[in-house]
Amino acid sequence: MVQKIEIEKIINLAKNFHKKNNLPEAKKLYKKILEIDSNHLESIFGLGSLYAQINEFDNAKYFLNQTIKIDPNHSKAYNNLGIVFNTIKEYKNAKDCYEKSIKINSNNEEAYNNLGLVLFELGELTESMQCYQKAIAINSNHKNAIKNISILFKKVSFDFSNIAEIKKLKNLFIFLYERNDIEHKDLFSNAIKILLTDASYLKLPQIIYRDKLLEIDIIKNLLNEKLFHLILQKSLISDLFLENLLNKIRFEILSSFVKKNNENLKENLDFITSLAQQCFLNEYCFFASNEEITWINKLLINLENKKEINELEITILGCYMPLINSKLIVNKILKHKTINTLFNDLVNMHIKEPLKEESLFSEIKSFETISNNISNKVREQYEENPFPRWRYTYSKTQYNSLVIINNQISPNTVKMNDKFNNPDILIAGCGTGKQIFIAQNYLNAKILAVDLSKKSLAYAKRKTQEAGINNVEFLHSDILNLNNLNTKFDIIECIGVLHHMEDPVEGLKILLNILKPHGFIKLGLYSDIARKDVEEIRQFIIKNNYKNTFKDIENFRKRILEEKENKSIKKISNKLDFFSTSGIRDLLFHVQEHRFTLPQISKIIYDFDLEFLGFSDYDIKKKYSNLFLDDKKNIFLNNWHKFELENNDTFIRMYNFWIKKKS
Repeated sequence: MVQKIEIEKIINLAKNFHKKNNLPEAKKLYKKILEIDSNHLESIFGLGSLYAQINEFDNAKYFLNQTIKIDPNHSKAYNNLGIVFNTIKEYKNAKDCYEKSIKINSNNEEAYNNLGLVLFELGELTESMQCYQKAIAINSNHKNAIKNISILFKKVSFDFSNIAEIKKLKNLFIFLYERNDIEHKDLFSNAIKILLTDASYLKLPQIIYRDKLLEIDIIKNLLNEKLFHLILQKSLISDLFLENLLNKIRFEILSSFVKKNNENLKENLDFITSLAQQCFLNEYCFFASNEEITWINKLLINLENKKEINELEITILGCYMPLINSKLIVNKILKHKTINTLFNDLVNMHIKEPLKEESLFSEIKSFETISNNISNKVREQYEENPFPRWRYTYSKTQYNSLVIINNQISPNTVKMNDKFNNPDILIAGCGTGKQIFIAQNYLNAKILAVDLSKKSLAYAKRKTQEAGINNVEFLHSDILNLNNLNTKFDIIECIGVLHHMEDPVEGLKILLNILKPHGFIKLGLYSDIARKDVEEIRQFIIKNNYKNTFKDIENFRKRILEEKENKSIKKISNKLDFFSTSGIRDLLFHVQEHRFTLPQISKIIYDFDLEFLGFSDYDIKKKYSNLFLDDKKNIFLNNWHKFELENNDTFIRMYNFWIKKKS
């Protein structure tokens, strides 16, 4: 009896450590119990699950199979064994395990989600989607299933002839768009297709150039679509036709207002408010005529002189400028009380969030003067246009830092080391903070986020505060000054930063100086091969004397939108960054850009006596592995160079890879 009580205490403690991802302590306690009772089911299962987490797959399989031997109806053991098989790419075995888990427990939401993952790997995309849907049906807040189905929607094709199925999908997309914990950009392409499946919308291209669009039934119906409102509020409209349509509708809204034809406008207040959010998201990259600018300036003056605000007038103004820009109307808007939730969302986006960033701006410490001329030019660009202006992200699960690195460099691995249990992490060039949310995966991490731009840091700090993240320190500094820090780091992430420095190699040298022995660096660098198209456009910009100003960027976009003959120029509009001011500035109008080839990166790695651990993009590695069977770890850069030459757009975003300091 005493022994039973003792085991119960230890197992509760072990499970608590396991839940908090303190895996070393959990493992000790599980083993301690097995010394007392070698058949203790919870400890055997716990060890099997733990070993799966730290990629010790042989041990994981042994203990999970032992669990099943003791209890053949152990649904969770089958599920976790499936995870092991999925990780080592034995997909058919994984599928079998998940199906057994579901057969035992038809409400096992985790098994449905995991079965969706393995079916995705097997190319069974429709079946994969159905599994995610079942997981969500069991638990409408199943974050992993929601995240996975949103990612899947980038790749799956739908049968748009099946009207009943499309209606179901439309409701699913509304459900997903109403959430704030996913990447809505993953949904955009299919969401628009599903929205416009209705036969009546096929006529849109025929009516776009007609007058009085707001009076046409098809347009009226579109402007009342809930899904359309949600798309405008949360996704960049990255479609040339839709941008053109919205720009014409925006003009008609303003024109109707000027002519005092307000009845249609009042009916469409929700749409106009959503459009004002879209224009804020894209940073007003829609082209505005001189006539519109004149009208909107008159409206602004009128609103500034009024004692009280009118929601319709404010939303129309918000379609042409950020409301925060007029300090005279900000207080009036903040004092305005309304039950209109959508209008309150608009106020939050346009005013409250920017005001919060202004207050945080002064709190951020600066470390030494930024003296490098190029660094200052880059700083000025991101002070004017912090990038990216992201809104939502899904929650992260925390793991031991080396488990995360191993997952990213798979099939290569690094040995587990206790000294990385509490890592000091530097995000060198954190920008607006999205990298911070990725770094939150690291268990027990202390994070220093550094950037040239204080405005970007203020944005990042606001986002981390909103998410309840409290283990991040922000520092305004140039990487070139970090040699003087009194801190060294276990892990450094520097994504999309070094290639904007005057001398990227000098920047890397400094990062290596503040990296602990045997520490890890994740780098993101532009590929010269993948950015040939971008460079062609950059040369076009130089030739046509477009400057790095808002007006010239607007004029350049208008030129691209109107381009009919030069297809190589036109195709830049296929990139998401084309559809926001900060995006296109970062992509094409950046004040400084270097590009690399893999032989150049290989030489840098050799010169600094570093170890190349592997690229982090799973889809890219999957394609490579099928061609270079002799490179079991996916680390031969000469092979990768051959692969890239044959597949020019492989690293279209950038090279994302891990390196290790040997000493």
